[in-house]
Amino acid sequence: MSKIFPESKSLKEIIESHNWQLYDVTNPPENRAYTWEEIEKKAPAGQFEIGHNYLFVPIPKKGETLRQAYTPTKGLGPSLIVEDAEDETKWAGIYNVSGRYYEKKPILFTRLGFDSDFLVAFTPKTIFMPESDIVGMIYPNVIDNFRKYFRIVSPEEDGKTIPIPPPIVEGRMN
Repeated sequence: MSKIFPESKSLKEIIESHNWQLYDVTNPPENRAYTWEEIEKKAPAGQFEIGHNYLFVPIPKKGETLRQAYTPTKGLGPSLIVEDAEDETKWAGIYNVSGRYYEKKPILFTRLGFDSDFLVAFTPKTIFMPESDIVGMIYPNVIDNFRKYFRIVSPEEDGKTIPIPPPIVEGRMN
């Protein structure tokens, strides 16, 4: 039996206030990544389940597909500005591959994973990016952390300085 993250509504509202939403991509078909067309058939997540992971996608404009909404982002968008990674009252941990934390830049990610003990913000491995930064948050502080530190980074702000792969490779999502 799945357990629902009790503050799903608040987290969803925070993310949607930035014109993004989350789609459940936990169990892709046939052991492969979902295609944009398959995700398009799903509704954005209304609540978040422990043990599931969710993909960030900009909320499409009227008449726009998810792929069309995502493409201009160049894989950028969701981020957290982590100022005090050692503060265990806020964070479960930071895995800092890019050096962005030390450079005081936003830590970028494309997914949220609801682990049994904490929330994980990450980007899956790809051939373009074999490792990514990971931010873990203890559940009691997720909403406060998102209210204070979550923001959307545009490609114009940051896209030229980091190697983010395109969202689709050979017709499949990364």
